[in-house]
Amino acid sequence: MSRLSMLLGASGSKSSRSVPTTPRSPLAEQTMDINFPHRLFVPEHYEPGYAYPLIVWLHSDASSEMELDNVMPGLSLRNYVAIAPRANVKSRGVQHKFRWGTSTTDCAVAEDLVWDCVQAAMDSLSIHPDRIFLAGFGGGATMAQWIGLKYARQVAGVVSLSGEFPKTKCVLSNWKQARDVNVLYGQRPGSTLCSDEELYRTIKTTHQSGLNYQFVRFDSNDRFSSEANELNTTMLEVANRFLMGIVTGSEISLAPEISCDSECVEFGVN
Repeated sequence: MSRLSMLLGASGSKSSRSVPTTPRSPLAEQTMDINFPHRLFVPEHYEPGYAYPLIVWLHSDASSEMELDNVMPGLSLRNYVAIAPRANVKSRGVQHKFRWGTSTTDCAVAEDLVWDCVQAAMDSLSIHPDRIFLAGFGGGATMAQWIGLKYARQVAGVVSLSGEFPKTKCVLSNWKQARDVNVLYGQRPGSTLCSDEELYRTIKTTHQSGLNYQFVRFDSNDRFSSEANELNTTMLEVANRFLMGIVTGSEISLAPEISCDSECVEFGVN
């Protein structure tokens, strides 16, 4: 059963849950007390008295929760607590790698994984209940959009990097509330994870629906190479600015600061 109800008040608004004042020491913890594979990131110089934003990272297809280890250094080592659940479907022909399913049942399973992670983090660490973000890359980014649009009042924002707009049935079932959630939609020209055509379709869909999407295109040195399907530090830096703009309530430019030394993120596996 979904743990979402634990995050909701009777009115269905954002949780009014108080931030834990005496969390367990996080620096010694590698995992949380939840019964599925996941990865936890605790920021440098963790301060129990500060209510941290929480990022739930949904990894790309043919990857695993270990992807988080390589994502956070490019995003921020100090700004967030982050947790990554393992996707619910095993990748065919590849050991220790997983993907997010696309059926209605798969989406329901993913929802439970996400809200269980949120609840476990709030039970153990100092988390701001109104600063819960969903983020992902590739198939994980698509799933992050699906959950974020469905539960718009429970998330502060969504980061989708190279992820298609969800095609799962009833993605806009919560249309009125979905218009209030801030979504960063990043795409690279030539990407097969999120094609140029898919970008244009998403712009049209979100405009017609009145959704609050911000679009950023990231340059690729060679739009026909595998580079277009990689996650690099420039994308993560823009994601950090987007998230911190929401956290601080300020307008921060999302224009990519492209440099020749942008590094691609290598995904880890078990």
